Amino acid sequence: MKLDLTLYLVTDSGMLADKPLPQVVDEAIRGGVTIVQLREKSADTSDFIATARQVQAVTRKANVPLLINDRLDVALAIDADGVHIGQDDISLQDARKLLGPDKIIGISVRTCREAEDAVAGGADYLGIGTCYSTATKDVKEGPQGPAGIRRVWERALEVSSNKIQAVAIGGINKFNAAHVMNYSAAFDGQKPLSGIAVVSAIMASPKPCQAAQELRHQISISSSMSGGLRRHLQLDQVKQQAAETFAKLKTTTPLVQHITNTVVINDCANACLALGGSPVMSSESQEQQDLSSAVNSLVINTGTLTLEQLEGICSAMKHANLHNTPITLDPVAIGATKYRSQTVSQLLCDFRISVIKGNAGEIGQLAGSDEMQMRGVDAVGSGFAYPEKVVRQVALQHRCVVVMTGIEDYVSDGTNTFVVQNGHKMQGLITGSGCMVGTAIGTFMHAAQNNPLLGALTGLVAINLAAEHAAERPDVRGPGTFRAAFIDEMHNLSLDQFQAEMKIKQLY
Repeated sequence: MKLDLTLYLVTDSGMLADKPLPQVVDEAIRGGVTIVQLREKSADTSDFIATARQVQAVTRKANVPLLINDRLDVALAIDADGVHIGQDDISLQDARKLLGPDKIIGISVRTCREAEDAVAGGADYLGIGTCYSTATKDVKEGPQGPAGIRRVWERALEVSSNKIQAVAIGGINKFNAAHVMNYSAAFDGQKPLSGIAVVSAIMASPKPCQAAQELRHQISISSSMSGGLRRHLQLDQVKQQAAETFAKLKTTTPLVQHITNTVVINDCANACLALGGSPVMSSESQEQQDLSSAVNSLVINTGTLTLEQLEGICSAMKHANLHNTPITLDPVAIGATKYRSQTVSQLLCDFRISVIKGNAGEIGQLAGSDEMQMRGVDAVGSGFAYPEKVVRQVALQHRCVVVMTGIEDYVSDGTNTFVVQNGHKMQGLITGSGCMVGTAIGTFMHAAQNNPLLGALTGLVAINLAAEHAAERPDVRGPGTFRAAFIDEMHNLSLDQFQAEMKIKQLY
């Protein structure tokens, strides 16, 4: 029987409501579950065997493998397709001796060393976790997040010559499934996990079939994102597509939601409107679910972060991920305080980001570099020796497009790296010019057909050209008059000007 780990269901009878376990498993399989692990920790042997036979009747009819958690005696009694064991259960070698060479044996691992031992011992697959906090299983250590999953997965691939399969497990649901799959893909060839394992996301649902379908949809989203190898792009093609994206925005008028800082909320709303978008500036957590179905792009800015705002941010990002709505994150002043750093780190762990936009100090913090630091919201330092390598590193680390603003703006998706050379020094003399760059990127994201690299480049060129045009106006006499002219020129920028004046240079 083929081992397909795409959507791996681990049962828990304690979560059942008004449906018997075999019915829940049957509905889940019809929704897209590809393998089932029967876990009955509190059942005695006779009851466990009886339940296993009932579930087996369902899985065999659907040609889906049934594994038994831990209990080899139960697996042998019903001739199950295999077992799943933990680090404290029977050894992998002993399990293989008892079950024979043809049965499936999976093992739970948390560390690279455990993955190495499992591969050496002949495991058929690994269950890596826990990813997020979960109430379905007692764990000795805290969650490791998608980044921790990726470290173990990369090591497992290395020692198995890319032959081992694996799933992530722990707190995975329809809101974060695509993020986990995308973020945990290995660097070497960017090979994604074989699938995800879930418990409560299906077992606690009153509609197991629908729950499974929603999870399969999120997995399919991840496969169309950056989990696979990105293509190397040609500069002429990028410029042409940027021009097409610029023109398309005027005909689409995307709804761009901002949860941004109070200092620049009016400027960002006006910038969005001037560029051709429709801004909505809502941070109330209670309305994020309703808004999410209409929003085309989400811009998050942590400039004046509060606990109340953070609640709205998390709700908005969760529902944006569910709808595959692109998110632009501006981690303002990350590194200036522990609170900001911890908050941004958690957002990156929990949610799928399309674009991270920051100044050199902010991107440097994400890269773990000490070449640049933050003083309040400003970057200080002499600059990076190799800024293009920094943005590429952060893009690979976080599986997204990274924009680093400055005298020149660097943009990378981890494969392709560009520098945008438009802009004017007057942008640095007004509060919120960087925040408006985030707005511009988010505004063009929908017109770019959710291509974050293209949306970022188009937004950068457009807003920087507007700055150049504003600074040249005879009525601009300083920062105050520049601010108003800046908004005007965002509105006035034509396609001919965009095409003729864009300055994009390809580095990689």
